[in-house]
Amino acid sequence: MPSHAVSELARVGLTEEQARVTGRSIRGAKLPVKAIPRARTLRDTRGLWKAVVDRDTEQILGAALLGPESAEVLSVVQTAMWAEMPFTRLRDGMIAHPTMAEGLNALFASWAD
Repeated sequence: MPSHAVSELARVGLTEEQARVTGRSIRGAKLPVKAIPRARTLRDTRGLWKAVVDRDTEQILGAALLGPESAEVLSVVQTAMWAEMPFTRLRDGMIAHPTMAEGLNALFASWAD
C-alpha cells in the first residue's frame, strides 16, 4: 500500500445529477480502480471512476476519477470532450499498456443503467 493516505480526485464537466437536470437522456458508467491492471501493479487499488455520457450524441458530458494518477488520465477524457468525440473512441481505442488510462476502455464499457 502506498504511503499516501488519500487517493487523487480529478473531475471535469457535469456530474450525473447535473446532467439529469439538463433533461438529456444519459448513461452512467462506473469502474472500481481495482479492475485496472496498472492499479494492481502500482499496489494502489483504492478508488472509483465514474463518467456520464449523452445517449443521443454519445459525447462524454463529465467524469470523476478517484484513484492513482487520476489527473493524468482525466486529461485524456477532457481532450475527448473538447474534440466532441463519442465515448466509443475511448471504449474501443487501443490505449498503451500498462497505463492507468487503459482503464478508460473498461470504464466506457461498463454501464450502470
